[in-house]
Amino acid sequence: MRRAFLSAFLAAFAAFFLLGAAWALALPVNGTYDEKQHLVRAYAVWTGQWLPHERARDASGIETNAFTGPRSLLPENADCTWIDKPVYHPASCLVTTGDRTDTAVPSAAARYSPVYYLLAGLPLRISPDGTGLIWARLLSAALSAALLAAAVAIAPGRLERLAIVLVTTPMAANLAGAINPNGLEISAAVLLFVALLHRRWALAGVGALLLFTVRDLGPFFALAAIALGLFVTRTPWRGLLERRFLIPAAIGAVFAGFWAAVASRGSDLDSARPTSPTSSGAILEDIVHGRAEFWARQIIGQFNYGETTISIAVIALWYLLCVALVLPGLWMGDRRLRLGIGAALLGSAALLVALELYFAPKVGQFAHGRYVMPLGVGVILLAPLAAGYSGWLAGSPVRAWLPVVFAALTVPMQLYALARVMTRFERGISAGLNPFGGAWTPPLGSAVPLLCALVGAGLLGVIVTRSSVRPTPVLSTANTFSN
Repeated sequence: MRRAFLSAFLAAFAAFFLLGAAWALALPVNGTYDEKQHLVRAYAVWTGQWLPHERARDASGIETNAFTGPRSLLPENADCTWIDKPVYHPASCLVTTGDRTDTAVPSAAARYSPVYYLLAGLPLRISPDGTGLIWARLLSAALSAALLAAAVAIAPGRLERLAIVLVTTPMAANLAGAINPNGLEISAAVLLFVALLHRRWALAGVGALLLFTVRDLGPFFALAAIALGLFVTRTPWRGLLERRFLIPAAIGAVFAGFWAAVASRGSDLDSARPTSPTSSGAILEDIVHGRAEFWARQIIGQFNYGETTISIAVIALWYLLCVALVLPGLWMGDRRLRLGIGAALLGSAALLVALELYFAPKVGQFAHGRYVMPLGVGVILLAPLAAGYSGWLAGSPVRAWLPVVFAALTVPMQLYALARVMTRFERGISAGLNPFGGAWTPPLGSAVPLLCALVGAGLLGVIVTRSSVRPTPVLSTANTFSN
């Protein structure tokens, strides 16, 4: 049993790591959402600066909290690729420096929980420049890959493993390969959901610990995943007393409460651009006419600071694959499963609307679709649990290979998304698809990231192919405490 777990884990780790590493090696500094904020926070945590003690203006002219750090941490114009709307320059506009002189370095993530940054930030302490950033990104990608690989190793069925492949959207892979705690948060949620469904309490504890500690919304997502997992599988609440789950989950919850108290002495929101108060009606209208589409697109792939889009056909196809996986689960599942899937879907949408209604009058458009992915993944991950789903799949040779076909379709989509973003940074946002050459090239060249993505995504397809059509059934409640 342990040998099978280890074999599956290593193969899946290699696949997910290569997928995250592709993005880590392909992007310029600050090449994904808020990376300039997070890499400074990572350096600060590793130099003992757990809370901000200065103020400074960032590259876009906004005054925010700051730490003491070398000038080499960030380019002098870290926002140049997107700030001059609608020009959107290639990454050749970035002006880097090797100057290690200390200065006030701004970060709007200055009061974020230090846990993720402790896990991923050491390379930036050793080498506070572009080289350290690449190594920190690769470390972040490895952390997410380990969590996703563990989920694959305890979910032996084709449907279950396909579900994990589908929730690892290009956006999730992009975040995993960047300095951004959102990527690790999504991966931790996947592990927590899968471990709860299979009652693997130690791994569920790891997922809960990380969810509680890496981001502010994490405790909500951890509690929601736990509630959904126990409800759908009819596991008694006393199952949470299993010490391999209870101890790490409790440590995470206590730390989350402690850090919330510490960080509440100040706020990072004062660094946002000021806006005039907006009525709830106007915000809801904005959601209907634009924000909802942005949220839906971003979950699959809308990159950098939202300006870099991919084909709507690719986004639609990815969602169609998800729907094709979920609908049979809804049809064959019992009432509890349907309620669980519905709660994950509606809860994600409601949370986005609530965040926008609360923050938009204070700081302008706020919510991102990626914010709710730790809960939204439950929609996909719960569906294979439907009784009879795997049997129906195995009942026909054609149906048995559908998960393999679905997984294979994700390979060119992952590769295309990466190539589209690489083209944007190498040649400019309006250039035709061509990820080779241009005014800027990735540190190891263009071929290496593309090859990593191709091999990683292809290996995931192989893993689905070699998975069992009839997975090991979820443990009965009588065996809840024996694992």
